[in-house]
Amino acid sequence: MPKVDTVGDNFYKPLELAETIGGWLFWIVSVLSIGTLFVNKSAYPKLSNNLQIAFLVLALLYFVQGQAQKLYFFPRAEDNRRQELLSNSYQVSLTGEETVGYYNNDQTNPLKRLAASIMESTFFTREIARKMLIGQRATTLGYVVIYLIAISVRSTNLELLTVAAQVLFSEDIISRWLRMEWLRLRSEQVYQNLHRLFSGKQSFSRVEAQSQAIDLFSFYETTKATAAILLSSRIFHKHNARLTQEWNQTRTRLGI
Repeated sequence: MPKVDTVGDNFYKPLELAETIGGWLFWIVSVLSIGTLFVNKSAYPKLSNNLQIAFLVLALLYFVQGQAQKLYFFPRAEDNRRQELLSNSYQVSLTGEETVGYYNNDQTNPLKRLAASIMESTFFTREIARKMLIGQRATTLGYVVIYLIAISVRSTNLELLTVAAQVLFSEDIISRWLRMEWLRLRSEQVYQNLHRLFSGKQSFSRVEAQSQAIDLFSFYETTKATAAILLSSRIFHKHNARLTQEWNQTRTRLGI
């Protein structure tokens, strides 16, 4: 049976497009902010004014795009994913969206199925975040090293250092790296706790197991909302076959 994921098609693809546009705007604005420093206003007044106008317009667009992504596209996608997850677990219809083959477990108890689905999600989130962090760590370290070298050179323009600091400590470099590390760490915690819950063979008819499952579900949802990191679809598709095989081995071993 072919896999179906209308949540991904209808909500995560627009979010991915918004993030791509934001990435391009970030670097264009950064280049313009630095470029304006090297234009002699007295010798080239028209060019200087045009660059300033372009910078202001694109900076405004970047701000609007960032707010739209954080306050509309990202929560809209996460809300629909959560509703579909609960619909899948409890066999109810909270949303018109549908997934087939997105969650891979055979549980019939709604709360146990929810816990198994969250464990599967955290397994993939952890592994994809690990792969993403390889490039993110290298990029962040490279920018930090370049900035430290620029600081150590006394002839470096102070205005240039100020702009470089704004770029470095923006949402797209150091902040993104820290949020990605935090997402990986917290996803790892949820996965390990659920692994212990299932390996302990606790009955989900008991309130202790039920409360743990709900707590971990909430913990993971809070983690995703706070980190606001869109996982790479390219890395997911590249490693999906291997990760799916590993997950199937894990769930078979745990009996889920």
